[in-house]
Amino acid sequence: PGRPGPAAAPLGAGPLTLDPQARRAARHGAELHLTTREFDLLEYFLRHPGRATSREELMHEVWGWEFGDLSTVTVHVRRLREKVEDDPAHPRLISTVWGVGYRFDPPPRPTEAVDGP
Repeated sequence: PGRPGPAAAPLGAGPLTLDPQARRAARHGAELHLTTREFDLLEYFLRHPGRATSREELMHEVWGWEFGDLSTVTVHVRRLREKVEDDPAHPRLISTVWGVGYRFDPPPRPTEAVDGP
């Protein structure tokens, strides 16, 4: 009962939008067909932009597991990249941080863009 909390607020960054209440995500307005874990992983990344997160932490935060095969995280990140990146072989949104894990790097807003020389 009552109003939905901030956790229910729609999220977005660059070409991506995500509605936690409806469990829907889109890229450039086109609905993404994500598995439950891909959706949860994308939601985690959108809620923690610019933060390097270890595979262990992702396993705990997204899967709710204290331990497990970390390759599960790697595979899900790869599959998510295939759905959200312009070029999954050269990801710009979900970066690998060597020795740490992954980081979601939202593109700058047009007003934040820096003019070059």
